[in-house]
Amino acid sequence: MRVFLNGQEMQYVEGGYEYVFLKPYKRHQHEEIKRENGKLTIQLYDNGVQIRTLVTKDEVNTLINRDVAIDTVNNKIYILEKDSKVKKNPDGSVEVIQE
Repeated sequence: MRVFLNGQEMQYVEGGYEYVFLKPYKRHQHEEIKRENGKLTIQLYDNGVQIRTLVTKDEVNTLINRDVAIDTVNNKIYILEKDSKVKKNPDGSVEVIQE
């Protein structure tokens, strides 16, 4: 199975990745549209984040309307804001720098 996030191929992980929002949200809407060839999931959050995921038998393709940082050690996707700063470590982990 091939996995893409914002157009970049990434490693498939059993159980998936966890989203970490740097700007908290209170409410969200979730909708699934099923078709013969796959499923489209749309997630809209009140902090402005929009996540669209298309799952077919061959691939998973996700688009997030923010920059992201991928922590491959802890299987987390950090959804960044304009002023967010992160440090990518050589082992594949990510640290969020608080200022």
